[in-house]
Amino acid sequence: MFPHIKFLSQFWRQDKGKIGLAFLYVMLSQGFSLAEPFFFTRILDDFLRRVGDTARFPTESIFFREITIIVLIWIGVAFAARIFKNLQLYLVDTVSDRVGIRIFERAFSYVINLPMRFHEQQKPGEVFRRISKARDDITRLFTVFFDKIFQNSFSIVVVIAYIFYRAWQLGLMLIAFVPLFFLFTYIFTKRVKKAQNTINEINEQLYGTSLEAINNIEVVKSFATENHEGSNAAHDNRLSHESLKIKTKALQQLTFAQGTIVNLARVALLWYGSLLAFRGVVSFADVVLFTFYSFAIYQPLYEIGTIYSTYHEGINAMDRLDILLKEPNTITSPKDAIVPQKLSGHIEFKNVKFEYESAGRTALNNISFDIAPGKKFAIVGLSGGGKTTIIKLLLRFYDLQEGQILIDGKDIRQYDLAGLRRQIGLVLQDNVLFNATLADNIRYGKLDATDDEVKRAVEGAYLTDLLQKLPKGLDTIVGERGLRLSGGEKQRVAIARAIIKKPAILIFDEATSALDSHSEEMIKKAIRHVSESRTTITIAHRFAAVVDADEIILLKEGGILERGTHTDLLKAGGEYARLYNLQTQRRETEEEKIDAEQRDETLALSAV
Repeated sequence: MFPHIKFLSQFWRQDKGKIGLAFLYVMLSQGFSLAEPFFFTRILDDFLRRVGDTARFPTESIFFREITIIVLIWIGVAFAARIFKNLQLYLVDTVSDRVGIRIFERAFSYVINLPMRFHEQQKPGEVFRRISKARDDITRLFTVFFDKIFQNSFSIVVVIAYIFYRAWQLGLMLIAFVPLFFLFTYIFTKRVKKAQNTINEINEQLYGTSLEAINNIEVVKSFATENHEGSNAAHDNRLSHESLKIKTKALQQLTFAQGTIVNLARVALLWYGSLLAFRGVVSFADVVLFTFYSFAIYQPLYEIGTIYSTYHEGINAMDRLDILLKEPNTITSPKDAIVPQKLSGHIEFKNVKFEYESAGRTALNNISFDIAPGKKFAIVGLSGGGKTTIIKLLLRFYDLQEGQILIDGKDIRQYDLAGLRRQIGLVLQDNVLFNATLADNIRYGKLDATDDEVKRAVEGAYLTDLLQKLPKGLDTIVGERGLRLSGGEKQRVAIARAIIKKPAILIFDEATSALDSHSEEMIKKAIRHVSESRTTITIAHRFAAVVDADEIILLKEGGILERGTHTDLLKAGGEYARLYNLQTQRRETEEEKIDAEQRDETLALSAV
């Protein structure tokens, strides 16, 4: 319990003054509420039982005056109880909501800053479900603590103390049934706890799988696997439903057992209280008052099943969130980090070795190269050679195991992480755009960019023709993942997004692959334009995309097989030359085939 309080305190300590006030409001509200039955029994005992007693009330005016005073005091007490109750509810709701906001902000911010290793191993839906459920369950637990747990505990302590003070025999009678009540509660809530854990795990899996299917809807539809994804979701839903049935059955059994015990206790209290009243130990009014107060004891206990369920869900959510927040963030800025203002773009890889933990194989082995500022550098090779790994290391998505990566003579681990990445522009093969305006997607590269900067980025990426076609120009919504744009158009938007932050280093990772000839030429034109006076790294499968590079390295199985200019590598007649000639022959064959198909189509039309 105490570790959970310590964990939760980081989210509510900013409101500790309001929380202290909430405790006061609960005690005042319950104190005035518990006083109300006293006035009812006073009217029964002191007035209604003495109607016609002329010695006590010689005239109607005296009776009316005294009973009116009691009623007015009662009304005042009830009014005070309602006021403090409303203040309590408002304060608790607002503070619990603020706690929920802090939980979500802290967790989301922490997760979004975790290294790529974490995100590549987790389903986004599962992570988001865990965060959102933690916010909801902990917020609900916080509210229930004040509105149920503390409030009821306060009432039970006050009532039992008062009854023991007035008649210890009835006090013993009241608490005699409590152990039996807790025994049944313990038995059934164990089943509830187990079922709830299963429900949480299945629902996280369901959210992860479902969100993944929605995010990859094009793949799902292209492979016609809608029924398969639907069946997976339905299977998880059914498993969750079965666990929910077990939980619901246990709660119903608990409710039945609790209700039976509570009814027995109330009947026993009234029976024994009547006997004590006959003996003169207590008054008629005391029996009525204690019967009322029994509700203040057993009604909270009657709700203990629901309270425990909420409590356990909140504790379980805290445990799962705590595990998430303890996920190590190994990629961080050093304490004395260098915040780069403007780098020249001099890049050095020195004996770099790296392997992915999950793969268990070496991705890069003793890689060394030097890129002078403003030069065009290219990395080519077959899939799995380590091309993209070099870029991930340069951006510090991962930290290498051996060797050193330097930019402008300083190890990249010395730089402020955000500052380093702001100096690097990245354009991928498949660039994801947000479901926002074209301007917002471009401005994502520099959130505070002016309209003039956006305009210059548009011109630099040769997007002017696209703006003329769009109905609202830069204010056009591009759709989820940029679905309203073609592949070439998305690439040019990505280039504009990369260059708007004026990076010292530009990286193009397969930026021209999988495009038609016209789009490819447009992208190449944009790349040539934005690469001037910047250090540029181009990764490509197609060697024709890198022929104008100042230096090319050919990677194979994590090592540098060949290096040099395009001309030098062709003259060497090695692996680069062989692969280049194969690609050239294949491309010429494809072009000849297309030309032949076009000639046949022209002849067929002429014959008609």
